[in-house]
Amino acid sequence: MPMYNQDMGKVEKFGDVMPEGWYRVRVEKGEARQSKESDQPTWALWLKVQNEPFVGRVIFDQPSLQPHALQKLKAYYVAVGYAPGPEGHDPERLNGGELFVKVTHETYQGEKRAKIAPFDIRSLNEGPKGAMAAAG
Repeated sequence: MPMYNQDMGKVEKFGDVMPEGWYRVRVEKGEARQSKESDQPTWALWLKVQNEPFVGRVIFDQPSLQPHALQKLKAYYVAVGYAPGPEGHDPERLNGGELFVKVTHETYQGEKRAKIAPFDIRSLNEGPKGAMAAAG
């Protein structure tokens, strides 16, 4: 039986929450969903990390699609340079876009989760505010 030389102590367990900090991400995909907590419409986003040492890890976010709660979705739009107007908006336009997000932690029903606030979503030109802490 072969022995592999990877240090398994450095491998995260499936489901581990990303460390807090700024990450450069690419929007891998998005889809319409219902929030499990509120049963309200959301746009589910899979954000693939582009910076070391977390390249390839995915951060999940679910901005609201409710008309009165579109601030976070608009922050994503602004960060990727999409500026829809009165004609409506298409969240699919986020796919492939690159931006910076800051992950913080919150606890929901005893479970630690990654959270991204609308003011922690930035364009590549803006860059992260402050050091790239946990993200290197």
